[in-house]
Amino acid sequence: MNRIEGSRVRTAVQARDINGGIHIHPDRVWPVPRQLPAVTGVFTDRVGALGFLDTALAAPPPGTAPVAVISGPDGIGKRTLAARWGHRAADRFPDGQLVARLRGAGRPAPIAEVTRSLLRALGLGETETLPWDTTELLALWRSVSATRRLLLVLEDTDSAEQVLPLVPASAHCAVVVTSAAPLPALAAHGARHHRLDPLSPEHSLLLLGRIVGAQRVHAEPQAAAALASACGGMPLAVGLAAGEAALDPARPLGEHPALAAPTPSEAVAVATAVVYESLPEPAARLLRLLALVPAPDVDALTAAAATATPIVQTAQLLQELAARHLLEHTGRIAGRGEVYQLRPAVAEQMRAAAARTDSTVIRTMVVQRYLDVLIATAHATVQRLTPHHRVLPRQYRHLPSEPPRFASDRSALAWLEAIAPAVQPALDAARELGEHRALVTLVHDLWPLFHRLRRLDLSVAANEQGLRSAVLWGDRMAIREMTTTLALALKGTGRLDEAGRRYADARDLASADQDRGGVAQCTMGIGSCLWAGGQYDAARPHLGEATRVYDDLEDLRGAALADILLGSAAARLGQPDDGVALLSEAHASLALLEPPDPLNAARALAFLGEAHSLAGRHDLAVTALTKARQRFDEIGHGHWRALTTEFLGQDAERSGAKQAALAWYGASLDGYAALASLRDMERLDARITQASTP
Repeated sequence: MNRIEGSRVRTAVQARDINGGIHIHPDRVWPVPRQLPAVTGVFTDRVGALGFLDTALAAPPPGTAPVAVISGPDGIGKRTLAARWGHRAADRFPDGQLVARLRGAGRPAPIAEVTRSLLRALGLGETETLPWDTTELLALWRSVSATRRLLLVLEDTDSAEQVLPLVPASAHCAVVVTSAAPLPALAAHGARHHRLDPLSPEHSLLLLGRIVGAQRVHAEPQAAAALASACGGMPLAVGLAAGEAALDPARPLGEHPALAAPTPSEAVAVATAVVYESLPEPAARLLRLLALVPAPDVDALTAAAATATPIVQTAQLLQELAARHLLEHTGRIAGRGEVYQLRPAVAEQMRAAAARTDSTVIRTMVVQRYLDVLIATAHATVQRLTPHHRVLPRQYRHLPSEPPRFASDRSALAWLEAIAPAVQPALDAARELGEHRALVTLVHDLWPLFHRLRRLDLSVAANEQGLRSAVLWGDRMAIREMTTTLALALKGTGRLDEAGRRYADARDLASADQDRGGVAQCTMGIGSCLWAGGQYDAARPHLGEATRVYDDLEDLRGAALADILLGSAAARLGQPDDGVALLSEAHASLALLEPPDPLNAARALAFLGEAHSLAGRHDLAVTALTKARQRFDEIGHGHWRALTTEFLGQDAERSGAKQAALAWYGASLDGYAALASLRDMERLDARITQASTP
């Protein structure tokens, strides 16, 4: 593929047909992901299960990765077994070992979120925005994984439908699936199944001895055997019971409370209860209240805010609870720090303990506090990333004691990316509690997630939910804002007619409120939908009307945004000089704003370059487009960078520089393919084909 000398495409993708495969060639070295957790030295037995994995994953079917399913109840050691095998087979997978959980916050994880986490682990999405569409995300994942040797471990799987889209089309990869129950639908696709049995009494005793010490087992052989037997061969139960025994060496093993387990099948529950009852009250309180937080995981900030615990103490208690096997430390995530999850069996028991111990008011306050810390942090990203975004009146029930702040755009975007999987569970919890104001405020403050990171799929669903809650709340401004932001989300996903109708609804509300600025905003929105559909003549009256109202209101930014589209429409309708005048004025106005609006200023510059090109002023076009492309690179907006590169290709083609046009189109296609933007890729393929024709 032709390339522009000096072009800095972070992740170059060569493709002409998404079905034919995208070949990713990172321009920088990204750390090889090694996400398997460490396996402690007390790991015991599982020789047969390890042998099964050796066999099941040794002879892959042609054209796809082999899949092995390990099933069994929570606490039997499925994850540890997968990690043990993965570490043993690490040499087979030099490109990485990836781990993804397919269930969180009591619900299946959306396949799009899982795919994003896998792509980010491989270095994609660091500076480019990953595609919002699930189909495009999966296409990018298949293309990336097809050329790598990866081990993929999918944990807590509910169904075959969660697994099949993620299986790499490469025999050099392997997939290990853990599930509470067998997944027979995967067998039809060649997956091998193994039901993990409890440890034998001998190996349970051996595991107990490795934790409490062989001398203690030898000193109380009958009590040790009884305690191991009471744990029912469940490694988690043995670990919990042995951990408590190790912390209380003066208590004889024969007096261990876990011996009271009614049946081996209840061993994990009894062992969990024993550990919980031995905890100091601050740790016990934190654990049971964390089980009420409607999130797939927690970090120190959210845990502290939700439970009204000082953050330093919270961080320490989280570490202690993880050391006692009640929490799982899932790693460190950019923007959040150390992250923890409750084991499913532990979470269920802790919710029951909270119902017994804590009042309804306290349990409700946990969710309210969690929602408030999400809202406060999301609002901090708005202040950092999109300071011109309208702010709805807010009323915190429990303002976090340490208001979150972001020192850079990068840290704010990292938090938004990391918190995305928690958005839908939080909105559902707010709806169930009737916290409609909190729900609307959270959706509104997640604007940068939806539009800077282009999470348009989540945006439509969240804004639809936000509009319903705004109606139930009964606040007119909230109803208007949710209607407007829903229209923008629909427009972003290409549902232009629906978006136009929503803008019209919002305009009627603004008119009834005698809010001329709101009327102008929605009128511009209607025009933008027509513009996006190529109906430039139909768009111009709406955009012109919006500009006139904004001028009357002396709203410099609003008028400039309308003029960007108005100028572009004029240029594309054969009036490039009119377009240049409008776009030059818009760019100058946006450059004067305080606080600045660098994204829209760069958009004005890109369209100005296109207008110069349509007027035949190619030197001016290249100057403007090159500057705009650099600005988008600095901002980190991959889609606009690729579009501006496409404009450069069109300008080269208009000037008769066919080879330069092909080179720019190739670079643009690289950018769109890195985002797996299929519609844009198809358009560039057509441009390249046309430009290549003699």
